[in-house]
Amino acid sequence: MYLAQDLEKIGFLRHLMLIGSSYEEIDYYPYLSSIGNNFEPKEWLFDSFVLFPNVQHFSLGADINIGTTMSGEGDFYAVPCPNPGNKEAWLTAIDSLICGANTISTTIEELSKIIGKPERKRNLVVMLPYPGVNQCKFGMINGENLNFSVLGQNLTHATEDRYIACKWFVETFMAQWKKEAIDNLNLLGFYWPFETVYRGWNVDDHWLLKEIHRYINVSYKKKLFWIPFWASYNVHLLDDYQNYYFDAAFLQPNYMFYEKIKGVEEAAEAAKKRNAGIEMEYFLNLNEPIKVSQERHKRFREYLNGGVKYGYMDAACAWFVGGKIGEMLKDPIEFEFYQDIVDFVHKRYKIKNII
Repeated sequence: MYLAQDLEKIGFLRHLMLIGSSYEEIDYYPYLSSIGNNFEPKEWLFDSFVLFPNVQHFSLGADINIGTTMSGEGDFYAVPCPNPGNKEAWLTAIDSLICGANTISTTIEELSKIIGKPERKRNLVVMLPYPGVNQCKFGMINGENLNFSVLGQNLTHATEDRYIACKWFVETFMAQWKKEAIDNLNLLGFYWPFETVYRGWNVDDHWLLKEIHRYINVSYKKKLFWIPFWASYNVHLLDDYQNYYFDAAFLQPNYMFYEKIKGVEEAAEAAKKRNAGIEMEYFLNLNEPIKVSQERHKRFREYLNGGVKYGYMDAACAWFVGGKIGEMLKDPIEFEFYQDIVDFVHKRYKIKNII
């Protein structure tokens, strides 16, 4: 079965939207509430959010593509990020996340005056920075300068340093969260940003994830989330993921981005067999070398229709919309798709013809 909606153990989550932490209040409105033709809030929309920090000059992700095409489509070449974040960058990330959370909370308060309080607090999941293997001088934790690389040490020591840093980030964020006492959000947990789980001569994410998952669960009663890209290896990792790495996972069909992927059915079946949710994928603008960028409306319609055909409209879903969703309110075609998103979230969506 798919990952179900309304599970108490994951905060009664239904729809988990990925958003940035540097938005203004007005930018969060069309995520938190549906916006009608008169641009007035009508009803609550997304109940849960993954919040990404805004950090300049450093990367908090795992890898970059230095080729000219997407994965599997010719000149694709992924390498570890050359500028992984250090301790100062991770502290900046915490500030950014707290700032974004406060803005979302304020927006919820303002919307509550218009459409009434939501049934439950909105859930917040915050990104856990990826401890990049090119980081040799992360900074001092417990009197030791952490080194995430295998330069001058073995893989075990490098992985232990990466775990110490992740643990420190969680501790530091949780202390700041408690201090802020943000009223309108339920802190559900943390999001692992690397879309696969990798082990090689110079990195061991398997051990790291098992330990950080246990730490987050036991020490703070929080959850760890993951949204892997569509690949046979990642599907294999989903076979028993809740007993090893993550509390909730959502599989990316990647049909929105890849020419050779022919639909969403195969990914939907794979997710359903493994108790995972589906990620709904769309983009308004995206800085990626996508061959099928002119097909985004047609392809997104298949994601929406697939929710009815394959049953995942009733399942827990994650959402990626490249660009601010408020931009969809300014164009008649995009606004129709925005209304379809609203209907999908509220289980009112009906299959439409693909044009």
